[in-house]
Amino acid sequence: MFIIKLAAVLIAGIVILLFTANDYSLYKTDIAKINNISQVSAGTVQGLDKIKEHYYTQHITAKVMNGTHKGDTVTITNKYGKSQVYTEKYEKGDKVFVTIHENGSANTGLTANISGMKRDTMVVFVLLVLIALLVLIGGKQGIFTVLSLFINVILFYIMLRSYNGGVNVLLLAIVMSIAFSSIILILINGWNRHTAMALAATLAAVAVIGVISTLLIFLGPDLNYAFMDYMPEPYTQTGADLIFISEILMGGLGVIMDIAVTITATSSELILRDPDISRGALMRSCRQVGDDITGAMINVVFFTNVAAVMPLFIISMRNGIGFTTVMNNNTFFEVARFLTGAIGIIITIPLSIFAASFVLKRGKRGERA
Repeated sequence: MFIIKLAAVLIAGIVILLFTANDYSLYKTDIAKINNISQVSAGTVQGLDKIKEHYYTQHITAKVMNGTHKGDTVTITNKYGKSQVYTEKYEKGDKVFVTIHENGSANTGLTANISGMKRDTMVVFVLLVLIALLVLIGGKQGIFTVLSLFINVILFYIMLRSYNGGVNVLLLAIVMSIAFSSIILILINGWNRHTAMALAATLAAVAVIGVISTLLIFLGPDLNYAFMDYMPEPYTQTGADLIFISEILMGGLGVIMDIAVTITATSSELILRDPDISRGALMRSCRQVGDDITGAMINVVFFTNVAAVMPLFIISMRNGIGFTTVMNNNTFFEVARFLTGAIGIIITIPLSIFAASFVLKRGKRGERA
């Protein structure tokens, strides 16, 4: 059965990758495949810290793969720095999004500017590896995990469309938080008392950090959202606050759910092994488990929020921007998400222990009676 599943996954993966590599017709933007590149030196530029960087100019010819100019050849000029921090070097065979310019003369031909790389094949490859590992190693649970992921992606798309349609973003975030956590827990663990307790603890913890964040944001001084790149323009202060609160709610959902599932699963196993375990002993055991995983989970939140902006720190400070300036203007929201996520982790532990020690324990006694 494992060999059959492996063969099916490989065949399906190859077909999907071949389709993705040649899906030019699905794009409205023109795509060109680079056929030839010649490169010359473009001199040296000295930065603020007196570090010199060498630049190069690439003369590129590429074949248009879709659109009205499909099959035509375009010429492209690209300048890049050796560090490739703000610019990009292209190689033969790369597929790029282009903006084509008609010069009005048959002799000069078509020219184009590159707007970005076509990277969907690489993204799909990584996604297929993840799905293959889940299916081959996780079995039935892995399939349900993949299913829950796709359902949540669809729900997230519906949420964005609803927001564009004028629905309140905070209301959408609350509804979707309930939907996301319910779908994940039910599909992976099934509907039972343990799932209900984990779901209750998750939603309660998310509600607590939501209330705390809302009070701090609306009762404190107005936040400056000028450095939040994805904030739509123009925006009102209240609208921006609601978007940030929604981001906090949904950002902390995953790690909070993980803590709740761990505590309730531990409690269930302890009760199963020793139905006569005292409530105090059960709470102490669960608390020990919570203490063991708290540090690791808080560091997970730290790395996913704060450490993700490390390249920004490096680039900014290399260009003469102070550490405190970057902290105050560029990483404030990451720090806020980290702090609220850490609070959510700590709150989830006692909520999960309470639910497990009282509800699960009582339910086990009822079954024995």
